[in-house]
Amino acid sequence: MDFRIRQLQCFLTLSDLLNYGKTARALYMSQPTITFQIKSLEEAFGVKLFERDRQRVRLTEAGCAFREYAQSIMDTVGAAQECLSSLHTRLRLRVSCGPVGQFILLPAVIRTLTSAYPDFDLEVSELTTEQQMARLSEGKIDALLMVGSLPVPGIIFDPICHEPLIAMVSRQSPLAQRRSISVEDLRHTSIIASRLRDCRYHQPFLHKLLSPFGIVPRILESPQSCSVQLAYAASGEGVAIVSASMATCEFPHLVALPFREPLPEIQLGLSAMEANESSSMKIFRDIVLKCAASTLERYGLAASVARPTRQQVAMMDRREAS
Repeated sequence: MDFRIRQLQCFLTLSDLLNYGKTARALYMSQPTITFQIKSLEEAFGVKLFERDRQRVRLTEAGCAFREYAQSIMDTVGAAQECLSSLHTRLRLRVSCGPVGQFILLPAVIRTLTSAYPDFDLEVSELTTEQQMARLSEGKIDALLMVGSLPVPGIIFDPICHEPLIAMVSRQSPLAQRRSISVEDLRHTSIIASRLRDCRYHQPFLHKLLSPFGIVPRILESPQSCSVQLAYAASGEGVAIVSASMATCEFPHLVALPFREPLPEIQLGLSAMEANESSSMKIFRDIVLKCAASTLERYGLAASVARPTRQQVAMMDRREAS
């Protein structure tokens, strides 16, 4: 059995109009083409669908029986087209967040998206850094919110802010009684860090951070989950070094302490593949940057919002033009 959607369309139109000339005009086809399509359909099923003489065209018994099936098939095709068109045009994005993105910025982004685009489908996944890098390059997620710049080919990084580092310590620790913490306090204190299989960068970052002070960090490995790492810190197992805006969150049994020594700040931003120029990505990027400005201002971090480089400005201009 071999038949095509076009043949079903010709059949249904002819069964309504019962006139080859009118059918040809309705479908913008020639009358011989209509005749050929109907004949091919009849040959595919091995039955006569229409009786035709000089006075009129009428459905045969087989034609009447087939009409219901043909209509059902065409209805299904129409529903499939509508569904696929909806999938192509609907606003949908898959993102993963760093801790600042998850706890500080994401609530404002979700609130704004829901208000401005009620049908926007935002899927948020909690992933390790290694999973984020792999899935972003594979197209399995679309954006990373409030993470550092990652070495992924074809990625574009929109810087959002620079943040100082602070220490999160247990309320039971003697350090919790102080107003600040010294790097020297870390010489004999464990520092909670992500497992290397979860993030290849966290432990080397801590070594580089403390190296100028002659300190080799005592690493306490933990799964790369902010909640788990802060739980370790709250239990007194070690100190978690995080970005300053995390101090605005309320974590039971933890105290946020600034460092006395000037330490390098970390830059956080929005990462996505340069090739991703979807409407969803453009909307999400715009809302993230606007929410970041207002949200970070409330936390006293507005002055550290980073300016994009010339290359990034040019790239953003190209996206706007498209």
